[in-house]
Amino acid sequence: MPKYTFPFFFLLWLIPISLSADPKDHCVVVLSMDGFRWDYPAIYHTPNLHRLAKAGCRAESLKPAYPTKTFPNHYAIATGLYPDHNGIVQNSFYDPKLDRVFRMGDRKAVQDSIFWEGEAIWETAEKQGVKVASYFWVGTESNERYRPEMRKYYEDSFPIRQQIDTVFKWLMLPSDQRPGLVMFYFDQPDKTSHDFGPVSQEVEEVVERLDQLVGALTKGLKKIEKLKKMEIDLIILSDHGMGYIPEGQQVFLEDIIDLKRIKRYNGGSPVISLEPDPAYLDEVYGKLKSAPHLKVWKRDELPARYHYGSHQRIPQLIVEADSLYGLETRRKENFHYGLGTHGYDPANRDMHGIFYAAGPSFKKGFVQPAFENVNIYELLAKLLKIKPAKTDGSLNLVKGMLKGN
Repeated sequence: MPKYTFPFFFLLWLIPISLSADPKDHCVVVLSMDGFRWDYPAIYHTPNLHRLAKAGCRAESLKPAYPTKTFPNHYAIATGLYPDHNGIVQNSFYDPKLDRVFRMGDRKAVQDSIFWEGEAIWETAEKQGVKVASYFWVGTESNERYRPEMRKYYEDSFPIRQQIDTVFKWLMLPSDQRPGLVMFYFDQPDKTSHDFGPVSQEVEEVVERLDQLVGALTKGLKKIEKLKKMEIDLIILSDHGMGYIPEGQQVFLEDIIDLKRIKRYNGGSPVISLEPDPAYLDEVYGKLKSAPHLKVWKRDELPARYHYGSHQRIPQLIVEADSLYGLETRRKENFHYGLGTHGYDPANRDMHGIFYAAGPSFKKGFVQPAFENVNIYELLAKLLKIKPAKTDGSLNLVKGMLKGN
């Protein structure tokens, strides 16, 4: 678990300061805290998030796209497209046309723009003359022509305070060099929630440390606004929530079907997609259909609310464990499966994340009804005053948070 020390935003005083910025210069800062469940601020002590809600807006919850996994949802936020339309259909998948596998830990695949479909907000912004900076945001590492002008590639367990210091340095750049959009990402509390479950002392500790970091971030941004005579809209959100799995409640596919007759399987607990041998399709479907604690669909049978199943990268069968259950292909000796996971039906409230926003563009003390994360792209485009690409979202569903609406 990373260690955090305070204070660290004193570094602002060490940065050369120019007071020549144009009045009302504007920037949008977006922070994602992976796996920060919608109700963590009610369960744990998060005074800085509560202050942010009073100073601006908060959503009752942020509804993720299916499957409720990290890569599909960060890219859904960035593009305004469901995973079925943005191409990142799972954290790992196989593309039959390319005959290639994508895995989030495969640097070569992650950096190849052929896997990333749709138009991300950084592409829209850079094409229209708005500089973008990214620190670990999913999708920004690819070799797209219009990629963030400033970007940092993901490093596991990287010090969070160093990320924030770099964001401050970006915002302290002269006006003609400074990004108009900054997007950055923390890999907590997801990691800790997976190991110990969403309601645990360990998660309490990391959530409260993150809230302290939010406090330091907001104080530093206010100082920058004053020094640089600029305005900053801050958005803090998460990609998904986290569900609890009691110890020992795992379903193993090897107990139900013949894995030797499965050509490939993608994803991970609690959602695994299967491509059976054609002659085995109906048999494996029937066996999974009758198995306890599982749901299975052929790709054209998925619930309409999932917005999922048409992309070529989605295999023939999608298997999802029931709430409170995990799903694995095989048993692993001496392996700790963890007490938390995500990936379930977006209608499962435990899968919902957070959304907070404050700054000159947002109302104060406003509570936004729960909304889908595919609407965020349009909101960012509005804040940046750029023309959005076509998306699955709608500004109309979230514009109530903005002043003048």
